[in-house]
Amino acid sequence: MRMKVEIRRDFSVKIVICYLLSALLVEGDSMDQEAENSKKKWTRAEVETALKEILIDALDVDEGQIVPDASLVHDLGTESIDFLDIGFRVQQTFDVELPNRAIQDRVLNWRNLSGLHEILEGRYGAKVTREDIKRFQTMGIPEVLSWLEENQGITVKNGDAEVLAGELAGRLASEVESIGFKASLIEQEEIRKLLLKNLNSPQILDGMLRLFRVGALVDFITARVGEGMLGNSKQ
Repeated sequence: MRMKVEIRRDFSVKIVICYLLSALLVEGDSMDQEAENSKKKWTRAEVETALKEILIDALDVDEGQIVPDASLVHDLGTESIDFLDIGFRVQQTFDVELPNRAIQDRVLNWRNLSGLHEILEGRYGAKVTREDIKRFQTMGIPEVLSWLEENQGITVKNGDAEVLAGELAGRLASEVESIGFKASLIEQEEIRKLLLKNLNSPQILDGMLRLFRVGALVDFITARVGEGMLGNSKQ
């Protein structure tokens, strides 16, 4: 009886050892694969194919939905937790870190209208308080300038509202491009028009989020792991 117990214990120990060795081998293979991917030079087509597989698996969407112009948020339904998952998979596959935190910071910065605050102080010397910013959130730029003209005596010229809207839209585009994504002139023009009507329009934030499209993400990754093919890419 004692011999049987010892045999069983010996057998159990061997099973545990085999399991641990198997796990170590899998982990080693995974690390080797990551190291191999970090050295690999990817073509844009390879990046696009690999990213498509990541998005299908992470978001549970059909392959046909993943087209270059598809917005990660609006068209594919990506949420904050999905961005973390996608970011992890992208890092494992390409050894590229997605700027998730930077994207969140830009969105928050925009909601606080800090860019408008800086432009108004720099261009007109206006003293803008937090309470003023809250008030401005329900206004368009022409109304903001009219309010400052009436309450702070600034001088506003014809066409200033359009110029200010263009400068603010350009600043937003620069912030997006600073983290590696592209903003087209068409998108900037759409945002400029919205700023003239309502600084806090949900469509502005939507427009900002639409900049993060599948094609833009492919370009972002290719620029960091590719073979110099970004110049021929199409969004």
